[in-house]
Amino acid sequence: MLDNDIILGGAVAVGGLVAGAGLLAFAESMGERGKARGGGLSDSMATKLSGALLEDVEVDSVSDLGSLTDKLEAALKESGGADAKELEMSEEDKKRIAEEADDGW
Repeated sequence: MLDNDIILGGAVAVGGLVAGAGLLAFAESMGERGKARGGGLSDSMATKLSGALLEDVEVDSVSDLGSLTDKLEAALKESGGADAKELEMSEEDKKRIAEEADDGW
């Protein structure tokens, strides 16, 4: 029932799985060691790459959204495109936006 070819094929399959798992563990540990030394990708670059390559990853390309918003508001006020009243949000608006943004996750 079990001849040498079946035993040899099984041994090769098991050896291949063990070698593949070993190489995967080695590559992962090298990546972690490189990251600990300060090499590798920064968090923002990793986010940009994952957003470019994966469809289901949300990408936040602005790390400090508050300062960007402040700069845009200042530019609008300076250019005369909007006055201070138009840029201020009431507490009701803030609460409504927070409720709309909450998707239950």
